[in-house]
Amino acid sequence: MDKIVSAFLLLTACIASATQLDIRDYEAADECNSEFAQVRVTVTDVGEGGILTVELYNDPDNFLNKKGRERRIRIAAVKGEQRVCFNIGREGTFAVAAYHDVDGNRKLKKRWNMMPKEPFGLSNNPKMKMGFPKFKNSEFTVGDRGADITIHLLRP
Repeated sequence: MDKIVSAFLLLTACIASATQLDIRDYEAADECNSEFAQVRVTVTDVGEGGILTVELYNDPDNFLNKKGRERRIRIAAVKGEQRVCFNIGREGTFAVAAYHDVDGNRKLKKRWNMMPKEPFGLSNNPKMKMGFPKFKNSEFTVGDRGADITIHLLRP
């Protein structure tokens, strides 16, 4: 019973937070289902408040650019671990980027060197030394049952 009450309180907090944040209907996550081709993303180390943004890319030449992005999901950020799913309907090679927009302004804050100023992570969790990793460092293959990936957000 305690788990049900906790889940209800968490869901209520997410709904209340989402109504105050600028999260649009077309940015909603798909319902997770392991029976068909979708990318199921678990994001860890999420902070409290703001927006968690998760983006799916399929164009190696335009990785982390709007032109290469297939879809973006935004949800209210809740401390801990969150899961979002993308229906893709096909097999292929993809990469995912996630960031915690702490102030909820729908933008990733960047430092003078263009590196993230807010918690950020990529699929395969590559190290970021001098600049962002390439698509090949974050790519994964999606089969007919989809793919499950985990992204650990890095605090700047």
